[in-house]
Amino acid sequence: MSQRSLSRDAASRAEARRRARLAARGQAGDEEAEAIETEAPAAPSRGSFLTRIFPSAPPLPGRPDPLADFGYTGPLRPIVAVFYLLGRAPLAWVPFGLAWALGYMAAIAGGPGLLGLSAQLLQFGALIAAGWFGWRRPWLYGAAAGLLGFALLFGYILVLSLGTASSSTDPSAAQSAAAAAVSGFYATIFGAVGGWYGGYLRRRQTQVSTTAARARRRR
Repeated sequence: MSQRSLSRDAASRAEARRRARLAARGQAGDEEAEAIETEAPAAPSRGSFLTRIFPSAPPLPGRPDPLADFGYTGPLRPIVAVFYLLGRAPLAWVPFGLAWALGYMAAIAGGPGLLGLSAQLLQFGALIAAGWFGWRRPWLYGAAAGLLGFALLFGYILVLSLGTASSSTDPSAAQSAAAAAVSGFYATIFGAVGGWYGGYLRRRQTQVSTTAARARRRR
């Protein structure tokens, strides 16, 4: 073997030992350092205003696909799926719809005082609770609770006013029906928002609890 080959082998072994020492100390070699220096740092993503207020929350762990056993494939699948989901978990929206109606009536009876404020909190709390327990589609169960609550309230008021109700041909009756339809629409929208927020709170709490449990296990 020539002297040049021996010198090259010795230099390679010395370079390998140098890299091993740098790696043991957690330092990068020259090529790695140049690659790190030349790599442009990624700008942190600030996100939108809503994502900063409501950071993304992962789905609930251990929850199966709610439509896994849903076998309908016809053209009305989205509509049929709504009734399928609501029928699978009636306790996630029926009691809270009743609570919303009771809270509405209590708010009217209580006026602007403490009782009225507590009743309004009961209304919003019922919609949020529907989303909390309706993990399959939180916004859907909240909307269903709001719509059911309005239907119960409207039916109660209609029964009370049967003795003095105007004729259906009276213009005031048509105006009352239109106002009721608008109120029902808003109740459904508020229910969907409250249900979404309830589901979001549950996912966030689960995420925080899981992170805290992992941190405790590392200690």
